Amino acid sequence: MQVFAILFLVAVPVLNWHGVHWILGTLYAVSIGELDIADPAVALQTILLTKEVYVPLLLAMIIPIIVALIFGRVFCSWVCPHNTFSEWIEGLQRRLFKNRWRQVHARTVPSNPHPALTWGILAGLVVTALILGLPLLSYLSTPGIISSELSQAILGMGVGLEIMLVVLILAVEAVLFRRYWCKFLCPVGATLSLFRTKTTLHVHHNAAQCDCPTGLEPCRFACPLNLSPRRLHLYPNCFNCGVCVAMCEKIGKRALTLEFGGPPKDAHAPEVRGPVLKLTQTR
Repeated sequence: MQVFAILFLVAVPVLNWHGVHWILGTLYAVSIGELDIADPAVALQTILLTKEVYVPLLLAMIIPIIVALIFGRVFCSWVCPHNTFSEWIEGLQRRLFKNRWRQVHARTVPSNPHPALTWGILAGLVVTALILGLPLLSYLSTPGIISSELSQAILGMGVGLEIMLVVLILAVEAVLFRRYWCKFLCPVGATLSLFRTKTTLHVHHNAAQCDCPTGLEPCRFACPLNLSPRRLHLYPNCFNCGVCVAMCEKIGKRALTLEFGGPPKDAHAPEVRGPVLKLTQTR
């Protein structure tokens, strides 16, 4: 799915170059025939900045919002090119710098980030955009930047300085703070998280089937965002990639599942003493 998303971003400008214009746009907004699809973060920002409710823009948000209401932030884990590049970089680190990769992944998580941090950062970005009168969320939308810069490069218009923001973010993530952008700062993911309900797809933790030692949970080691499915406040940061569920199945526990309906069961797991697990590879 991630490779298909990258190929889609390449195919659109290639088709446009050859005179095919029934599909236009980037991950900011795309038009497929008469169907318009817009990033909710950018669309809501436009409405706030212009102080006008533009009905076609509201309609363009419907598909992304419906997907978020049903499946959560799956755009971030399955489609977003920034996440794909981050995973590829981590894959290279695992092969080229094994000791460093193990040290980073061995760090324990005392707790998942409190939701107030995510909502506070998003609110701060929106207020700053309104004060400055600038489309700040557009400037910080890494999927939009990547797709638009890729399109410009293919169409022979060169690459803008905006791409340097993406390069800087990926470099800082690789060297200093693992996956901090997707977890804390990305306005696209935070906006999609606003549309969670009690029936949205979520990771369900069955404590009765889990006896992994506290602090050595394989699901936490496997999580690309360094979250613990057994602890409180898994959402809004979790983007339902399913890696933790796959890891739980791999070790034969099946204590984690992806489910619809009911509130996310992300309460603390009971402390269970057990054998120390030696984890050498999680994905």
